[in-house]
Amino acid sequence: MLRAFIAIKIPPSLQEKLHREIDSLRTRLGRKLIRWVVPENIHLTLKFLGNTPITKLDTLNEILAAELTQFQSFEISVGKMGVFPNFSRPRVIWIGVEDNGTLSSLQRSVERAASQIGSAQEKRRFSAHLTLGRVRQGIRSEARNQIRDVVEENSGLELGNIHVDAIHLFQSELKAKGAVYRSLYSIKLNNK
Repeated sequence: MLRAFIAIKIPPSLQEKLHREIDSLRTRLGRKLIRWVVPENIHLTLKFLGNTPITKLDTLNEILAAELTQFQSFEISVGKMGVFPNFSRPRVIWIGVEDNGTLSSLQRSVERAASQIGSAQEKRRFSAHLTLGRVRQGIRSEARNQIRDVVEENSGLELGNIHVDAIHLFQSELKAKGAVYRSLYSIKLNNK
């Protein structure tokens, strides 16, 4: 068994911009309130598989390859900061990803493929985002207000585009200093 997920990689140029944003947020909000994501670990998750038998990965690869033949490479834009689930109970600080319709179609195809190897269907609606940090439990109202102020100041942020030309199956290993991700394989989309 290995812990796995399917995602879109973030290009190095955008990782650098995210690195600067996280540094700025860290300066304003600190380290005690939020566990910040290492920019190299930021990705656009399409499907979290969880613990998956290694024996099913080849089958998943084949199903995904067949499912994704219908998709051409495409562009998505990244910007607009927000929180999940809301400012009264912030748990995640994120940067939004514009869903042009193709992205949600791609995600549904990935979901269908994963269901064929026994992965449970996601009950929540897909919300394309890049996680910047996870808010610690039990924060006070002053901290929630501080998070709201900083996020609202950055709500109009525009960071650029991602050219989506492949999806990747990642292994996630939980270590004492955080998760380590390793790409196991990639499936290319059709070039335009």
